[in-house]
Amino acid sequence: MADEAYCVGGPRSADSYLQMERILDIAKKTGAQGIHPGYGFLSENAKFADMVESNGIAFIGPSSKPMNLMGDKINSKKIASDAKCYIIPGYEGEVPDAETCVKLANDIGYPVMVKASAGGGGKGMRVAYNESEAHEAFQICKNEAMSSFGDDRMLIERFIEDPHHIEIQVVADSYGNVAAFPERECSVQRRNQKVVEEAPSCLIDPETRQKMQDQAIQLCKAVGYRSAGTIEMLCDNNKNFYFLEMNTRLQVEHPITELISGEDLVELMIRVAAGEKLPQKFLDCPYVPFSGWAVESRVYAENPLRNFLPSIGPLNTYKQPPAISHEGNVVRVDTGVFEGGVISMYYDPMIAKLATRANDRATAVSLMEASLAHYVVEGLDNNLCFLYDIMRNEKFRSGHYSTKFIEEEYPEGFQGVHLNAAETNELIASAVSMHQATNELRQRNGEMPEEGDNYQHLVAVVGGPQGVAYNVVTQYAPDGSGLDVQIHPISEGSTGGGSVCIVGFDYTPGAHMARAFFDKDCDDATSNEYNLKGADFGSPDVEQDGSENAAVEIVQVVATTVEGYRLRYKGSEQEVLVRTPREHELSVHMHAPEKKDYSNMLRCPMPGTLISIAVEPGQHVVEGQELAVVEAMKMQNILRAPKNAVVKAVHCTAGSNLKNDQMILEYEE
Repeated sequence: MADEAYCVGGPRSADSYLQMERILDIAKKTGAQGIHPGYGFLSENAKFADMVESNGIAFIGPSSKPMNLMGDKINSKKIASDAKCYIIPGYEGEVPDAETCVKLANDIGYPVMVKASAGGGGKGMRVAYNESEAHEAFQICKNEAMSSFGDDRMLIERFIEDPHHIEIQVVADSYGNVAAFPERECSVQRRNQKVVEEAPSCLIDPETRQKMQDQAIQLCKAVGYRSAGTIEMLCDNNKNFYFLEMNTRLQVEHPITELISGEDLVELMIRVAAGEKLPQKFLDCPYVPFSGWAVESRVYAENPLRNFLPSIGPLNTYKQPPAISHEGNVVRVDTGVFEGGVISMYYDPMIAKLATRANDRATAVSLMEASLAHYVVEGLDNNLCFLYDIMRNEKFRSGHYSTKFIEEEYPEGFQGVHLNAAETNELIASAVSMHQATNELRQRNGEMPEEGDNYQHLVAVVGGPQGVAYNVVTQYAPDGSGLDVQIHPISEGSTGGGSVCIVGFDYTPGAHMARAFFDKDCDDATSNEYNLKGADFGSPDVEQDGSENAAVEIVQVVATTVEGYRLRYKGSEQEVLVRTPREHELSVHMHAPEKKDYSNMLRCPMPGTLISIAVEPGQHVVEGQELAVVEAMKMQNILRAPKNAVVKAVHCTAGSNLKNDQMILEYEE
């Protein structure tokens, strides 16, 4: 890890990380021999690569020539075609304006993909299904491209429906040698931005894999490529694949390739930049072997319950899952944040990359599920619950999914993780166990215990004061081996209930996490051991308190409330109240919280900059009409009218920095 840091400018990327002269000046002052550009900003900037090399410093990436050739998506398609790669039908040239975009879209046939020639990371890309969407997509993508890349040239091509997003990692040296790694599947996306990746792909067979690798190698040799790069492809269910683009840099998702190949891609980049040849094993066979399976989840500061709107703010609590590496089982966290740090509005909302590896896919997915349960992020919205739900999803677990996964599995948007009856019972049993542990601590501290010293009969309400109530009766086994919890719904028409046996409960009041030991079969032995031992995974020396045969589950304590706890269990966040029967009886006399009416105003759904206002006071608007555009974290978001209305007042002007939920305009009553 770096042990020195130098300020390159203000928080906006244009004032700091895009300032080539400043970065180069720091490199000279520190005596740096090489510059690794990372994943974004200047990583695909040919001018910067030339500046670095001309100053006698190694650019740890490709030279400017292939970067120019392949970084331009318009030219790269022609080059790929000449290199005998399969390409997507489309217009081979720059699209000058929105009107031309619409005309070309009509000629190509809908749906079409409108995207920036210099784009990447899901920015400057939109799918259009008709003329109106094509016209709108052109301007939005053009603006995003200029903001993110300083290059607003646009292209258009046919959109391949229901494809798999497959990419081949390559590493090439300066002597014409190219090694191609096994594929990565990156089809779980939202807004064309990857969320979950895995390697290898469930779709690709050895024959198709080698064809993809051959085309990737051909393309690299055609442009004289050097360093690490990625050839992205779209592949249909019949394994027909097409060149999409080449990223002339290291990809965010490179850890899963490292985990199944055993190779260090950054080390290879550095060695190539130092003038070394690729290792002899790659010269003997350019198809890099692999073993096992790896999955990566991108942890974002965003709210999946509000259409993945980005979030900013402090990381009040930040606890990473324990990192492990034992007998092929790996949990790896790549991040640059820390507890007390801040996620700002100026950069992508990524908090970390969480990767797991196991000897088979099912275990890798289960280990990912377990590590997500250990991840604690408080202070701002995040997508941990959504990632957990993906790991539980039957279609994802089957491996038969495409880039339409989120669209098809969440047609109404993400509504939160839904627990089944057995999981709800375990949540209730955990809340009751926390309640008892807290009261036992009070007794030891000399406080008066609650009535009913053994807490035999309680009421749990799941979902807050207006939630579903359950009668809960607890009874310790005569030999003290466990706590039997009987659960029966009180609310009329409610389902669920049953019994749970807890044979151990590891919780300290005030802690962020608890471990519950349930007397049931565990789904996966590897993830169960991870939940039990954490960072001591694989060690035989961890005390197990006689509960080694139990299923171990992680329960996060988000907050302690007046009547209970806000808990996160298996990705589902619920407020669980724990009451005596008398307290529950009297609770019907409590007033429900007042609900505020915001229906007569447009509020900013995220912190960001107001790019434009499309209406004025007195104007009639119709449902779906564009009202404003807000840019946050380099993405532009169109805010539309939710209903037919008349604009009463506009409270903000273009260029304003807006807070979350700040009022932009009002409608007449």
